[in-house]
Amino acid sequence: MADVIDFQKRALARSSRQDATVTTPQAEPPADPVGELYAIEAQALYISQGMTLTDPGTAAAHRIALTLALNAIDGAHALGHITADAHQRLRGTLLAAQRAPDCL
Repeated sequence: MADVIDFQKRALARSSRQDATVTTPQAEPPADPVGELYAIEAQALYISQGMTLTDPGTAAAHRIALTLALNAIDGAHALGHITADAHQRLRGTLLAAQRAPDCL
């Protein structure tokens, strides 16, 4: 079974490290730091494969793939394979991932 990356924890950890090293006031925090972090990581992966999430076709395919993943998570929950808490956390992560093209 693959490990699940908790992008929210990673974004919060990154934010904590930045807060500890920055002494000047920062601009408003991003509206969706988890989504923005995922967007950066996803974009890097797509670029490594000669694609970009800024391309409308690639962005559409990305959203479709994540819709399929959301459907799988919903099915796993409906069949009792994952708890309600796991379902909610996984859905949140996948929804943030699905919005990645909008963050670029």
